[in-house]
Amino acid sequence: MKYSGIIYDEDTTPTKWCVREKPCEDHLGNKYCSIRDMCLVYGISPETYTRRINVYHMTVEEALTRPVKHNGGIRCQDHNGKYYRSRTQMCKSYGIDRKLFEYRISNGWSLEDALTKPSRTLKAVQPE
Repeated sequence: MKYSGIIYDEDTTPTKWCVREKPCEDHLGNKYCSIRDMCLVYGISPETYTRRINVYHMTVEEALTRPVKHNGGIRCQDHNGKYYRSRTQMCKSYGIDRKLFEYRISNGWSLEDALTKPSRTLKAVQPE
């Protein structure tokens, strides 16, 4: 057993030293005290891992082993075939908030609708 406070095997119960952490497992079957500890071993941030799983719907293996790009994100293409350095750049080009775009895509919107439909705005309250 490699005792670093990160990996444990079947003979060690995680509750002995993984206090207030939710144990997790990588694609190779290695067990960790937390997602944070697992990401530390693979050299990515927990935020990147979580975004890859929840937003980009990658497998655990892809999320942990895909290299992190330092150019602002994953290269992408819009519905017209134009390429952008990142989703953030694409959203800026269409004048839409990236988080709104990610929400729309994760809820089944088409790429065209997610980029081109205007965001819903609240009506201003008129002073009396």
